[in-house]
Amino acid sequence: MTPVGLAGLLAMGGAIVAQPPACPAPSAAPMVAPASHVPVAVLTLVRCVTADLDAGRWRGAASRIDQALRAAIALPEPDRSAWYAQTARLDAARRAEIGDWAALATVVVAHEDALPWSGPLLRGVAAARLAWAQQDQALLQQARGELHHLERLASRAGPVSEEERARLLVQGAIAGAQYERDEMQLLLDAAHDLEVRLLAGDERRVPVILAWELQADLLRLTDRYTAASERYRAVLAERPRRVQSRLGLAAAYRALGYTREAEETMAQARALWADADEEARARVR
Repeated sequence: MTPVGLAGLLAMGGAIVAQPPACPAPSAAPMVAPASHVPVAVLTLVRCVTADLDAGRWRGAASRIDQALRAAIALPEPDRSAWYAQTARLDAARRAEIGDWAALATVVVAHEDALPWSGPLLRGVAAARLAWAQQDQALLQQARGELHHLERLASRAGPVSEEERARLLVQGAIAGAQYERDEMQLLLDAAHDLEVRLLAGDERRVPVILAWELQADLLRLTDRYTAASERYRAVLAERPRRVQSRLGLAAAYRALGYTREAEETMAQARALWADADEEARARVR
């Protein structure tokens, strides 16, 4: 999604410039101003929200998204829908980052109709993960329902699309919940390959859920600690600031008896989240 047709610039903190400005306070109210710098506005919002998420500042990210949603009201259609698609992506990524899977199983992303795969992706992956943990067939059936929705979206969007990537992620999570480990890895490897193809070089396309991180989580949850640690390290090679993968890697190291490596990994996580929200810092203590 590239909202190049937006008629106004969402200038964070009121600054209208040719390059993305420094991030203002999360509570700064964006202004809609007539301008032709929409890509700058989009990139500024994405960079500021992403920086907050990388640092564990979940409340700051939520505030920026909320302010952007309020500012979008002043945009005409169809420009408003394009902006809502971007904010839906960022809000879905924020929710996935927090990782409250019980809440995500029933979540409705704000304006998810503007990005129809975002809600089914979150709900499908969450329901599949919970189904494994609780051995709950109703949750597994719920995940299959979200998968069917994504199958319809992907059939219209084609094999090289974010809809197809979302389908692979949910189907892979379902396979993991059913202990179909080889199929799970094949599906999530395919999702990762598509992720690289679709998202590389475009900061606006925040991935919401990382295929290899999901794969590593499922491997760890099914006691394949060595394979999980290898996958977490592969994620970190691509995304060095990723704290969630460090948390999973530390847990895998502990299960393998690698106490020193686990402590070093947690120390790195604490350094990256030194300025995080209290609820985020609680996870790295």
